Amino acid sequence: MDNIKRHIVIASHSTLAQGMANALKFFEGDNLKLTVLSAYVDNKPIEGQIEEIFDQFDKEDEVIVLTDLLGGSVNQKFFPYINQPHTHLITGMNLSLAMAITMEPVDGYLMPEKIQSIVSDAQSQVKYVNELANSADEDDEDE
Repeated sequence: MDNIKRHIVIASHSTLAQGMANALKFFEGDNLKLTVLSAYVDNKPIEGQIEEIFDQFDKEDEVIVLTDLLGGSVNQKFFPYINQPHTHLITGMNLSLAMAITMEPVDGYLMPEKIQSIVSDAQSQVKYVNELANSADEDDEDE
């Protein structure tokens, strides 16, 4: 278990993935190891690009893939890989999710329950701030 390698793949339509990687490195430092796939920007078939990415990993390695859209083609092209051991596909990425995943210590494989907890926390970060402000104002008026 000590020799586990965790690979984090960030994939999106166009350059969102590269922007996400840049933001993560801003917060976590340039030594952060990520594999970035900016799909459909170079006329290369995405299936071949994904295959090349997975060919770099050993079977025992853990692979966590973050994609942009649940119904999107990028996520769909990664879907067949969830049958590989220690491979997790998470979609609808946001910076909170990506930071939590990249900051998880590599002291063993991430359990599905841990990943679900990270996903739930990241989902709770999506807020309509106007409504938050309105309810905070109403709370102030009640006092």
